[in-house]
Amino acid sequence: MKREKTFQMVLSAMFIAIIILQSFVPFLGNLPLFILDITIIHITVIVGGIVLGPKAGFLLGFAWGFSSFLRAFTSGNAVTFMIFTNPFISILPRLLMGGLIALFYHKMSKVITYDKLRMALSGFLGSLMNTILVLGLIYLLMAGQYAELTGKTVAELPLVLMGIVMSNGIAEAIAASIMTPIIASVLLSVSKKRG
Repeated sequence: MKREKTFQMVLSAMFIAIIILQSFVPFLGNLPLFILDITIIHITVIVGGIVLGPKAGFLLGFAWGFSSFLRAFTSGNAVTFMIFTNPFISILPRLLMGGLIALFYHKMSKVITYDKLRMALSGFLGSLMNTILVLGLIYLLMAGQYAELTGKTVAELPLVLMGIVMSNGIAEAIAASIMTPIIASVLLSVSKKRG
């Protein structure tokens, strides 16, 4: 039992270290594809939650959110600074996504028995949940400021935000649904062989 707890702590620390690296080192947390810049940090959070459970999912989500919060102060981008220095936008959605998707993965085992399908679905839903929560909170908490900084009107914002969901959001969700089962199944099998 003590060995298992130590293993969980070490693995959690490794996931947190990867999340911090992905947050602060260019190209480690993003995948530039043609005109899109696909975020892949959420995949690390989702995989960590699948492998380590919901508590770790919440912790890893918090680590990502807090890294986003800190990075916003040094990004040099006015929009990023305005949005992600608000902890309700930078931390809360990531915290919720990490824990809730891990919970979904573990609770759905009786409904969806094929593990890799459950992982793919968790990746897809987790990614979309993050995108929708972040954009929804931007709209609810700072629609006026965001519209002003991006040169749009508040009335145009729902369309602009929906455009982000349809371009980046869907692309990120597809990437997560492909990469999550590949990475998580390897880590789970290594973890089972250990035990």
